[in-house]
Amino acid sequence: MTESLPNKRLWFLPLITLVASLGVSLLFAEMILRALNWYCPVQQESEEPYQFSVKRHHELTPNTRYRHKELEYDYIWENNSLGMRDRQRSPSKDPQSFRIFFLGDSMVQGYGVPLEQTMVSLLETSLNKPEREKKVEVLNGGVFGYSPFLEYLYLKEAMPWVDPDLVIMGFSLVNDVGDDYFYTHQARVSEIDGSVYFEEERWPWSYLNEVVEASAVTTAHDIRAQEPNKAPVNRYWSLLWGHIKPWALKSHFLLSLKKLLNQRRLEREYRQLEERRRAIIRERKDDIRINLRLVNYPVLDRKRRLEYWQVSKKYLAEMHRLCSARGIPMVLVVIPILGPEENEFKEPYEVLDEIGRELSIPVIQLLPEFQKWPPEKLEYEVDGHWNPEGNRLAATVLDRELRKFNLLPPLKNH
Repeated sequence: MTESLPNKRLWFLPLITLVASLGVSLLFAEMILRALNWYCPVQQESEEPYQFSVKRHHELTPNTRYRHKELEYDYIWENNSLGMRDRQRSPSKDPQSFRIFFLGDSMVQGYGVPLEQTMVSLLETSLNKPEREKKVEVLNGGVFGYSPFLEYLYLKEAMPWVDPDLVIMGFSLVNDVGDDYFYTHQARVSEIDGSVYFEEERWPWSYLNEVVEASAVTTAHDIRAQEPNKAPVNRYWSLLWGHIKPWALKSHFLLSLKKLLNQRRLEREYRQLEERRRAIIRERKDDIRINLRLVNYPVLDRKRRLEYWQVSKKYLAEMHRLCSARGIPMVLVVIPILGPEENEFKEPYEVLDEIGRELSIPVIQLLPEFQKWPPEKLEYEVDGHWNPEGNRLAATVLDRELRKFNLLPPLKNH
């Protein structure tokens, strides 16, 4: 009996050492996290960087700074005093500058990347190399959720004070035709002066979200019906947690661990939500209320697909009319969908080329250059917007093509 005691002590000593080491490590981690929190307090998000607009459904809120954090990115979204996601600009144009007004949706706005990595910011930098007789300014008129109808309203409103020398229209095949279908049904026309106005902030994707939410509720109900009743929580564990909880809520280490676990849960739910959205779009590909990119697939028949194009064609023509009245050239940039299924269907690209010929405006197709790279190199896997590399490639193509059109101010000493 006495001979076994030393063996028990030898076994017990490493356990005590392990527990003590773990305790010291946790205490050390707690001290570090408290110090970091003191020196680097967590940035608080400001109000939303957009607001409802009676004139054009929604607009970016001037002078807003917002932490835009999602599964695949985390950056500061800043709007300038003109209500653009851009560096600060003078409301009046410098006579020694050449202003380009770049209109578009979230792809032009630079959704998902810091300002300096957006296509528009990179393009402005590259167009000024080598130096020109006039400095080129590329104003970012991109607003998430916009399409030719809203972009026409924006151009009509902003053109007098922006005073552009060139207008670039970024047409996104991701959803512009579907968005135009939605907004023109949402818009109201004043009986007094014929002006367009909006009464509510309902979004093109609202109907899809409602369908997804309804399917999620049904799925959750089915899962609960199949699950056996869970055993009640142990009474002793509840009592123990009641004593530990006040201390745990003050621990930076435990709070950080809880935040990490919550983040993992949110990421999992985010991916599951996107999968449900994509599955429903695949099931109802011929319903433009669900599938905003309907014109990119050979669904329905050609006549009905082309009918959906009429609204977008009308407002591209209206934008061209506004520009022509002021002697301002216009360029159409086609922003492609990077999925292989969509890229095999050439009709939408042909439609936009035809629009360019009808309006006598240059058309820049990004697709040929983008097809040289796998989609995962250029866009976020889940979110679908361009990542920094996608923005860089787009800016490179635009810089090359714009130099061919003889629309920019001449280079110095040439």
